[in-house]
Amino acid sequence: MKTRIILFLSLFCVLVANAQTDSLAIYNVVKSADVTATPQISRNQYNIRYAHHSFCVALPVAVTGLALLPADKYIADGVQKKLPGFEAKFDDYLQYTPWAAHAVMGLCGVKGVSRNRWQVLTADALAAVMMATMVNGLKYSINRTRPNGDNASFPSGHTATAFTGATLLAHEYGSRSVWIPIAGYTVATASGVMRILNNRHYVSDVVVGAAVGILSAELAYWATDAIFNDRKLQKSHRKTMRNNIANNY
Repeated sequence: MKTRIILFLSLFCVLVANAQTDSLAIYNVVKSADVTATPQISRNQYNIRYAHHSFCVALPVAVTGLALLPADKYIADGVQKKLPGFEAKFDDYLQYTPWAAHAVMGLCGVKGVSRNRWQVLTADALAAVMMATMVNGLKYSINRTRPNGDNASFPSGHTATAFTGATLLAHEYGSRSVWIPIAGYTVATASGVMRILNNRHYVSDVVVGAAVGILSAELAYWATDAIFNDRKLQKSHRKTMRNNIANNY
């Protein structure tokens, strides 16, 4: 049972990382060729397209989590049968690892997609506020009982925190290397796995928590782009980049 859970969540991690990094591949080609992208889209078109992108990963993840609701009890009982009394506290710290990596890279002067640190900090703050609002709103309105008998199970706040940080990390520094978002999402997934093994959350809590984290970071970057006026327009529109590649090769 433990092996099945780890395999499922590992596959989930890889799928999310691939979905998030797919849009970075074209940017890397443009960057390596020293091509300056000039977007030919309006702000309204960009907003519509980016809103679609924000939900195209988070929504399927959320639906997957809700589909797992009927299996929650069976999986939780199987975990406890295989690992009775398992307890490890490092997931309390693991949830912040993607955030820490994001902060350290910025402090070390690693260049991301933002023009300055104010844009990065604004996106981080907005993501944290939106994530906390969604998590706490769901937790205390639904008030689902945890596997260990405590309250406020749905969704997992630890997992939402970890996936928010991983998505921020992927957005800011993912264009530098595909391994950055993969590492971030791997750590985030490990945090979610530990919440299940610790009998603190059901699988659906964790998967929906991941969706909340991804959506929070996506919307935070969209909002920050609007505030600072087109920081990522040239990095977010695939068609424009393809046209630039075609015109130069």
